[in-house]
Amino acid sequence: MKAKILIVEDENIVAFNIQNRLEGLGYNVTAVISSGEAALQNVEQNRPDLVLMDIKLKGPIDGIQAAEQIHRQFKIPVVYLTAYADEETLNRAKITEPYGYILKPFEARDLVTTIEMALYKHQIEQQLREREQWLATTLKSIGDAVITTDSQGLVTFMNPVAEALTRWNSEEVLGYDLTQIFHAINEKTREVIENPIKLVLQEGVTVGLENHTLLITKDGSEIPIDDSAAPIKNEAGNILGAVLVFHDITEQQQIQSVLEKTNEELEVRVAESIAQLKETNEQLRQEIARRQRLEQELRLALEKERELNELKSRIIATVSHEYRTPLTTILSSADILENYDSRLTLDKKKKHFQRIQSSIKYLTKLVEDMLIVNQAETGNLEFSPTFLNVEQIACEIVNECQVNPANPHRILFECQGSCTNVFLDEKLLKLILRNLLSNAIKFSPDRNPIRLELSCEPSQVVLRLSDQGIGILPTEKPWLFNPFFRGSNIGVTPGVGLGLVMVKECVDLHGGEILVESEVGQGTTFTVTLPM
Repeated sequence: MKAKILIVEDENIVAFNIQNRLEGLGYNVTAVISSGEAALQNVEQNRPDLVLMDIKLKGPIDGIQAAEQIHRQFKIPVVYLTAYADEETLNRAKITEPYGYILKPFEARDLVTTIEMALYKHQIEQQLREREQWLATTLKSIGDAVITTDSQGLVTFMNPVAEALTRWNSEEVLGYDLTQIFHAINEKTREVIENPIKLVLQEGVTVGLENHTLLITKDGSEIPIDDSAAPIKNEAGNILGAVLVFHDITEQQQIQSVLEKTNEELEVRVAESIAQLKETNEQLRQEIARRQRLEQELRLALEKERELNELKSRIIATVSHEYRTPLTTILSSADILENYDSRLTLDKKKKHFQRIQSSIKYLTKLVEDMLIVNQAETGNLEFSPTFLNVEQIACEIVNECQVNPANPHRILFECQGSCTNVFLDEKLLKLILRNLLSNAIKFSPDRNPIRLELSCEPSQVVLRLSDQGIGILPTEKPWLFNPFFRGSNIGVTPGVGLGLVMVKECVDLHGGEILVESEVGQGTTFTVTLPM
């Protein structure tokens, strides 16, 4: 809703023109008045949001006098309208603190701008007055004594609690240097304590009063006090003054004295009780230690049993699934060959025989893998190193994987150093290479290249296999080398989770180490280091 505006103008034509302009702009013109006396009556009755006041008005009260009374009595903003711009008139007008000054003739745009700026300024000042009033009320009602000063240390405010403690009336001390009314000494040494406001204004830091501080009141009484002084800063960080907050701690000291005496008595009783409890505590400690050991042994046994049950369940589920699929393939192909032999072409028969053979090979490899893992876990996996041409073995394994029709990837092989006479176990080395390559092929998108790097150094052989596959979840990396563990992001990709277990066992038998770097969706790199 637009503001309500009172027009005070003794020239009818000018007043009518202003009224038309304002109403055309959506403002609510409450009245058009031609004298200062009538303007004061109208303001008291209708309380407009703003008054447009002509300076030169006929009658005993001119525009400036009327504006001064409106500002003082009603706090309503006044904007002057006049054709006079002489220095004397301006000086008289300034004293009334107007919210704007428009010279006749004027444009509608200038009029609107001045009115809106005046209304906004008035709103801000009103909010500021309300905030100051709220702050003053808060400081007056706060339970602690509060004294504020300006940047020179002169008192600007004192709340009722401060008046009661210092015995000074706020009207007496406003504008006085705080050091003249706030005196404090050390309770024990009786030395004068420097006024904290001085340091606050100099350093701009919060200062706590010393312990054992006594306030010397106006009538010479001594009151123990406690608290602090802090700077008052504006948004730019400049110090505008300081605030001193303190309170009477007489009751607190009395309570403290009672507590200290009670504490001494309790200490004596506690010492006696401690002596009686020590023997009992020692007996309890021994009993608890015995029960804690039994509980730990039981917890470890239960944890081991739980792990074994989980492993057993995982083995049963995984192996039954991995056996069931190829057995179903064998059964279905054998059934077709048996019942539809005469109807099948040679190519179709050959296809079913190949399916049976592939399934048998898969089952055979699964059994062999489980036997190898079992041998490793029971310490029966043989380790028989001989001098090998590692580069040639790696080439053979790479070619073996490359010509496999089920492999859609290019395998990039690179060898550095002399790898033709290396002392390693051939069987275990092939297991490492085959299983790492098999995993990279299974878990990489079609046609993405796989890189195998072989590096032979005087003291070690390093195998680094990198793919651009699905990657390994960070939370699942610690479980990679556990039997029958399969990542949660591999989907329906076949496997039982023994490949990396065999790789780890083969690496451990060589006394080497295997490191894994992986990022989900980007790929995985396995680095195997085998000492010569």
